[in-house]
Amino acid sequence: MPLPDPLPTDPDALDALYQQLIDGGDYSPEDFDRLLEARLRAWGIDPQTMTAEQLIGAMQESMNRMLMNLHLAMDSAPDGESAARLTEVIDMAQQLRADIEKALNAAHEEGSDGD
Repeated sequence: MPLPDPLPTDPDALDALYQQLIDGGDYSPEDFDRLLEARLRAWGIDPQTMTAEQLIGAMQESMNRMLMNLHLAMDSAPDGESAARLTEVIDMAQQLRADIEKALNAAHEEGSDGD
């Protein structure tokens, strides 16, 4: 799927393009990087000068969006087995988010102690 040039600046439009790109599966690393940078810019982050806090914020936003999409998928699960599998994935994603938060907080505390 060829990306438009220039890319849109609206975060929702960029998210839709991202989903189309991923769903299509046929994309170059350059297209993926270009779209990733555009999404970061739409969130107010300059990927060339990202601070640690901005990176953490982007990671948190990404995890939140992933969980939101998983919950939306749960609403349209075709049967109980699919819903059970999605529940497992949601539980794992929530645990991953908690583990990442814990690790980031620990790293931040270590960095603050070294000042």
